[in-house]
Amino acid sequence: MEFWSTILLSATIASIAATGLFLQIRNGQMNVGMGVFVGIGGYVSGLLSTRGGMSPAVSIPVALIAGFLAGALYAALTLRLHHWFFAVTTLSLTIAAVAVVSQISFIGGALGMTDIPFVTSAPAIIAAATAIFALTWALDRSATGLRIRAMGDDQELAEVFGVRVKRLRIAIFGLGSAMAALSGALNAHRFGTAQPGDLAFQPSLLLFVYVIVGGKNSVWGSVLGTFFLYCAPEIIKIAPEAELLVFGALMLIVSVWMPNGIAGGLQSVLRFVRRRG
Repeated sequence: MEFWSTILLSATIASIAATGLFLQIRNGQMNVGMGVFVGIGGYVSGLLSTRGGMSPAVSIPVALIAGFLAGALYAALTLRLHHWFFAVTTLSLTIAAVAVVSQISFIGGALGMTDIPFVTSAPAIIAAATAIFALTWALDRSATGLRIRAMGDDQELAEVFGVRVKRLRIAIFGLGSAMAALSGALNAHRFGTAQPGDLAFQPSLLLFVYVIVGGKNSVWGSVLGTFFLYCAPEIIKIAPEAELLVFGALMLIVSVWMPNGIAGGLQSVLRFVRRRG
């Protein structure tokens, strides 16, 4: 039971970052470097806790703000890039971030930070994830959510119809990055460490796969994809070194046969059942 509690809590924390990535993809920003903002959250909160003596109750919200500012700044610098061109820059960002962080001895260098104060309260983690999901769900159903979807479909057309594209692009990327930073801060305090590998491409790619497999057109999709792919390797015993290969193949299959992911498949099943009823 303790083993599955650990897995499910880890999936809950990861689903926060996946939800932030869902917002960015919904906005037309194909971010395959989300791990950078997860790492920012872990390092900022860990640094404030260990070097600054702050309580996690203070350092974690500060890390969230730092994630928003970093994401907003990055979006402002890349306003001219869209979709896969934007994705290439985020991939480059992960490589640069890992190289830089590994060289800073003040935050542990290549070995990372240790002795970060622990926060292992399951209710606190679940409450944070619930609040993030509720915020995203409300935003997606609002008028702003409609503007976000319009931008994701066709940014130029959205601008013609009065959407303030630049402001919205910066704000949504910053908001998604703040969610990722919250996820990183919770993870750092849960395990007591923050490492350069947290900012690397592999964890970023996993988050991207979670959203695509779960369903990039549904708020529920990011959560469903995260929990499904977190639990699947433990149930069917996939070797850790084979996970990326299996997940990549699954993403290709879903992209071709289930473009709306698991969430879209479940919605189709429910509609069929209702019609039969």
